[in-house]
Amino acid sequence: MASVSNRYRRTGGRWPKETHQGEGLSSYTGQAMDTTPAEFLFAIAIAAGISMLTFRHADKHGSTHATAWGIGAFLAAGVVVPVYFVRFWLSKRRPTA
Repeated sequence: MASVSNRYRRTGGRWPKETHQGEGLSSYTGQAMDTTPAEFLFAIAIAAGISMLTFRHADKHGSTHATAWGIGAFLAAGVVVPVYFVRFWLSKRRPTA
């Protein structure tokens, strides 16, 4: 019994499933994530552009948290940008007395 590996004993007598080389955190989907450096840089450029436009708009219209809106747009544009523009639109429609 000395020739049986510890891996066999730790798994309750079952041989562990072998992992395939190259599979990372996305192995549960069955597909490897193959993002090229060019695709990554393109995504970063798009996020930076959306962030700068949101910051510029917030700064131009007097938002006291323009930097926060810009950073939020870079990190989570799908949530932050719609929230910002809905808040902006609602504040412009509100009558001032």
